[in-house]
Amino acid sequence: MSQFAPFGTLFRYLALRFVSWITLFLLSLASIISLIQTVELVRRVSVLTSSPPDINFLKMALLNLPAVIEMILPFAMLAGAMLCFSSWNRSNEFVAVRGFGQSVWAALSPALFSAFIIGMLLVTVINPIGAVTSKRHEAQMAKIFGESDSNFSVSTSGIWLRDKLESGKLIIRGDALNAETASIINPVIYLYHDNIHMKALYKAGSMQLTDKGWMLDRASRWQTDGQKTDLGSLLLPTGLDALDLRQSGLRPQSISVYLLPGFIDALERAGIPASEYRFHLYKTLSVPLLMVGIAMLAARVTLTNVSRGRRSRLFLRGVFLAIVIFIFSYFMQILGSSLQVPMSVAAWTPVIAISLIGAIILARTDES
Repeated sequence: MSQFAPFGTLFRYLALRFVSWITLFLLSLASIISLIQTVELVRRVSVLTSSPPDINFLKMALLNLPAVIEMILPFAMLAGAMLCFSSWNRSNEFVAVRGFGQSVWAALSPALFSAFIIGMLLVTVINPIGAVTSKRHEAQMAKIFGESDSNFSVSTSGIWLRDKLESGKLIIRGDALNAETASIINPVIYLYHDNIHMKALYKAGSMQLTDKGWMLDRASRWQTDGQKTDLGSLLLPTGLDALDLRQSGLRPQSISVYLLPGFIDALERAGIPASEYRFHLYKTLSVPLLMVGIAMLAARVTLTNVSRGRRSRLFLRGVFLAIVIFIFSYFMQILGSSLQVPMSVAAWTPVIAISLIGAIILARTDES
């Protein structure tokens, strides 16, 4: 069997070298960013007027570490891949592999396969862990600074919810939604029969979503003929889950990729915009392909630079690529946030473009 066959000796050697470089740069960059964040946290705590609770800064840094890794992985992949390929260039390993008659795709297959696996590990392992640790990190930050982002508001005029029932629906408008307690302040509830004809209108001081349904406090009901009835406390049926509303104030990064599809469906059933969560889902799922595309671009700008002692030029190429990738991805995110393009297009376009460009220029290199 050929030593360069998939998972052969040479394949495993080059894949391990590639993963080592990526891991080294990822941990180095994550350590630097975590140190900067810790110093900033110490500064913020030092200027608090009230005495803060006991803070374990190392624990705070570790809780935020998965989120940091998720944020910096594309840049770590780019820098680590360029350094790895530069090392192959200096030691003539890549030239030796090509000398065996291997195409550029075969020679780079260990690196591309490793990049894809790294992306899959981020999606399937690091992201779920990061969702749990991000919640705990946010809770600790709220405990220290007394800040909380649990109140969720769809617009400045209030929130609108749509609650589908078996025999109709509830259209709910409120001043504010407290996501932590799953309660709505000053709600106005429109009860529709068979989704078309309005049956009654309810007003209350507040309403809370429980396991049994919507519990209204100080409720009044208006029939279609205008007759008003004061009801006090009242229980209305619901098709929603209290957990869905409690999580609606969470950042997308605080929800695991495994739970995001169901959570997005729950928000949309309630009439709450879920575009930010949908973009995060698509962006997370596209990471493995993005890692492969970045590895191909890094190979193109590194392995063709056969002259030695050009570290500064290699560094500038890496910085330029990182800036272009960041600006293009951010531009598409803005288009998606403003609903100029669908969220799937905004999330997948940069990834597909990077992968196609990397594949095309590598194919042209192989032909030449």
